[in-house]
Amino acid sequence: MKKIIMALVIIFIVSVVFTSMHCARMAGKGWEKTVTLPSGKVILDMSGEWDALIELLERYKWTGLKPEQNILLITQEGTTFSAVAQIEAERIPKGTEKLKGVLDKDGFKEVQLYAYRPHDTPQFTWVPVTWEISENGNKIVFVYEDAFKWTLTRR
Repeated sequence: MKKIIMALVIIFIVSVVFTSMHCARMAGKGWEKTVTLPSGKVILDMSGEWDALIELLERYKWTGLKPEQNILLITQEGTTFSAVAQIEAERIPKGTEKLKGVLDKDGFKEVQLYAYRPHDTPQFTWVPVTWEISENGNKIVFVYEDAFKWTLTRR
């Protein structure tokens, strides 16, 4: 009887250890939402609606434009993702693709924003940005040089 109980305890402990290791692997960098690719690589799951706060930084303060808020619907296919504006705004027409990129195990391989650049000839153009992921993958800040900052928060 003691051998059976001991065997069950060992099986239980081994199961807990393997389950914990699997959960830790699935959590990526502590992100709440992840996707496991067929290769086994775990990446951030960006899909869904995100609140977006768009702020101008030092370079564009002279424009007098106020911060804007929008909702972005992000779709993800494998490692690539794209975000579309869901609200009509002064600088962001509804339905406009505003963000696109490629994910990797550490966050992003590359990200570009479709941004209004008021210097020279005012126009929208794709620009590369830096990023910081926080709050378990539920908040991401994208920055383009000293020009603008986008803060995305998962809804």
